[in-house]
Amino acid sequence: MEKSNNQTAKERWALGSLILNSTLTVLKFIFAVFTGSLALMAEAVHSFSDLVASVVSLISVKLSAKKSSEYPYGLYKLENIASVVISFFLFFAAYEILREAFFSEREREIQHTELAIIVMIVAMISTFVYSRFELKAAKKLNSPALLADAQHIWADFMSSVVVIAGLIGTYMGYDLDRYAAAVVSLFVFYSGWEIFSSGMKVLLDVSLEKEEMEKIKKIIYSHPAVVDIKHIRGRVAGSFKFLDIELLLHNFSLRETHRIVDEIEKKIKEEIPNIDSVFIHYEPVRQKGLRIAFLVDENRSIKDFRTASQIVIVDISDEGKIQVNNPLEVQPDEKETGDILSKINVDIVVSANHPEEFEVRWKLARAGVMVWETEERDFEKALNEIVRSYNEFNKKVKEK
Repeated sequence: MEKSNNQTAKERWALGSLILNSTLTVLKFIFAVFTGSLALMAEAVHSFSDLVASVVSLISVKLSAKKSSEYPYGLYKLENIASVVISFFLFFAAYEILREAFFSEREREIQHTELAIIVMIVAMISTFVYSRFELKAAKKLNSPALLADAQHIWADFMSSVVVIAGLIGTYMGYDLDRYAAAVVSLFVFYSGWEIFSSGMKVLLDVSLEKEEMEKIKKIIYSHPAVVDIKHIRGRVAGSFKFLDIELLLHNFSLRETHRIVDEIEKKIKEEIPNIDSVFIHYEPVRQKGLRIAFLVDENRSIKDFRTASQIVIVDISDEGKIQVNNPLEVQPDEKETGDILSKINVDIVVSANHPEEFEVRWKLARAGVMVWETEERDFEKALNEIVRSYNEFNKKVKEK
């Protein structure tokens, strides 16, 4: 199967990081031995941990896209496992630096300091440029492994700055080499902690960011068929996000409900990046009884969508019990009235005429609302007309 553009880009960045860290590790180690600089040797150890981390990152990026019958949801979390592994290499590097700086009994004499400075300047420039570009790519591709690697290389850049300062001090006659190495360890440890905590959150199925969850809720509520969200859960695995949603929908046929759910899922995937799957469970808001909206004026005379100033909601139970609710005041405007009716969970709208505008008719149809056009102008008579028809329908259903 052909690789996606995102997957190919991830692998290229991971490979580039591997090449960069391999080069820097060899370069720093050679000149650390040649010059005798503890800070430069610490940097070589740091770069070696970067190198191992890059190997882990490249392997994880390649494996994370694989799916099989055993792992139907993919191996996305391998990226996060890789991030945690990378953090341990950082902790190890920090320990090595501190141990060499303060607990080693070996005396070190730094030679050819100017060469060490040149090497570190080359390392500083290369790590700065690569980490900035890789960080940008990691955010675009939403890859935690690349993000961890970019932060790792950035820590290498920061430590390079400190080492250069220490080497310049040493060149000027001050014994700053071991202290520069100690400061490097703090950068390394901090970077490792950030990566470790981020990776562990995902491995423990941390929820999506609050802002992203709110955006998803707005997308769902924008659909006129949705009455309410009973619950919504989201989690992250590697670069990808998974959603579990339970909705209350207006009463529809099974075929229409499937279409609505597909529309909601499609819109979420279009507006939220890196959604792997959206599982939506739905149920009708009411399974029994009937809710009717009557379009009336202040005198309870039946009106149409353009002239009604009130909406009277009537609930009828299966046993025939009738409850007339307090009227809802509306502006005599067809679109506004239609918009309200598509969102207040009614089964039937009783009106003097059908709405004229297609947009209004379409919204009502999508919300599963039937328009009942009546010639009656008296509210009580129109209500009796509906009740009579509803009772006859229930009677036929029971006889079957």
